[in-house]
Amino acid sequence: MSHISPMAKCLRPYAFLFILLISAPSRAQYVGGSGSGASSGDYSSSAAMPLTLLQFIAEAEADRVTLRWSTANEVGTDYFIVERTSDGRSYTTVGQVDAAGMSSWGASLDYRLYDPAPLPGSSLYRLKSVDLDGSFTYSELVEIERDAEMLPLAFSIHPNPSTGSTIGIGLTELSDGEPIRVEVLDAAGRRLVTRSLQGSPGEYLQLQLRDRLPAGTYFLRLSQPSSGAHTSRLVVTPFG
Repeated sequence: MSHISPMAKCLRPYAFLFILLISAPSRAQYVGGSGSGASSGDYSSSAAMPLTLLQFIAEAEADRVTLRWSTANEVGTDYFIVERTSDGRSYTTVGQVDAAGMSSWGASLDYRLYDPAPLPGSSLYRLKSVDLDGSFTYSELVEIERDAEMLPLAFSIHPNPSTGSTIGIGLTELSDGEPIRVEVLDAAGRRLVTRSLQGSPGEYLQLQLRDRLPAGTYFLRLSQPSSGAHTSRLVVTPFG
């Protein structure tokens, strides 16, 4: 016949409680907040949910493209980069926006960035979300089609197609007396040539290039402080 000590009899009611304690899921506590007051709470020890991109849209305007996006569940997000392409292969950076880094549960955060010198015709944009640890994800592509009637006719190119060594520019609607920044961009939006010229509406300017442009499609962009940026397509034919 087994013998149960008086001590064991006293501990028997607490055995079930001990089993519950050792089988309970682990929890971790955090303390955070801003300013002088701090908030405290608890969260599960499982990994944090990734950022949720609620929307990413592009809106074409007369002289720019507005990029808007909204997020939820931001945890450890560092910054966002908007990239643009015209061929789906080569991308250029439009701009960067710092992330809030943390969002309240169930709340959304809204962001906005402008492309001040968009390409004529069709362009594709994507959003790159970069975390504090360097990892990143891309959004799906969004397409913008800028119609010809949306683009102010501030200058013309003669001749077009061009041989790629000299570009003739006829000024029409640019502001009189202001310096003109002239840029030649390739099809991916990369800047190849930058010059500063002076001229008035009605004048015809010659842009002499040190290196002949290879045959292909380019964009000529003229900008002034008061009138903004204006872009037109430039075609260079093979040199015969």
